[in-house]
Amino acid sequence: MLTMLAKILKVLNSQASPWQIGWAIALGLFAGILPLGLLTLLILLIVCLLTVNLSTFIVVWGLTEGLMLLFATPLENLTWQYAQNDTLLQVLANTETLQLLHLHHTLTLGAFVLGAILLLPVAWLSKVLVMQYRSRVMSSVQKWKLTQMLKASKLFALYEKLN
Repeated sequence: MLTMLAKILKVLNSQASPWQIGWAIALGLFAGILPLGLLTLLILLIVCLLTVNLSTFIVVWGLTEGLMLLFATPLENLTWQYAQNDTLLQVLANTETLQLLHLHHTLTLGAFVLGAILLLPVAWLSKVLVMQYRSRVMSSVQKWKLTQMLKASKLFALYEKLN
C-alpha cells in the first residue's frame, strides 16, 4: 500500500506532462471498462504508440477492472434496454468487423460507448487536476511526515536506484 502511494506521488511529482498523465488515466479507464478482447488490445497498442505514463495506465486499468466486477451487470442491463433497435442489432450481428470486436455483445457495446463518452472529459479533467496538484498541493505534500518517511526508507532508495 505504501509503495503504491509512493509510486502515485512519484508520478505526480515527476516531470511528466500533465497531458501524459491525463491520457494515461483516460486510456486506463477505457481499457478497464472494456472486457478483455481485441478492443482492449487496440487500446494497449495506442498506449504503446503514444507517450503516456505507463505505470499510471496500469494502475488505473487494474482499479477499473476491479470496479467493473460490480458494475458489469447494471451496464449490460442498461445497454440491453437501449439496444432494442432491430436495425442496430442486425448491423452488429452481421458485420464481420464488429463481430471481431465483439460489439454484438451488450456488455462490450455498452462499455465501448461509455468509454468513448468518458475518454476526452476524463483526460482533460485529469490534466487539470494534475496541474492543480502541482501548483497548490505538491509543496505541502513534500513536508508530510509520511512522505519524508517513505523517502527515507531503504525500499524507496532501492526503487530510486533502479529507476
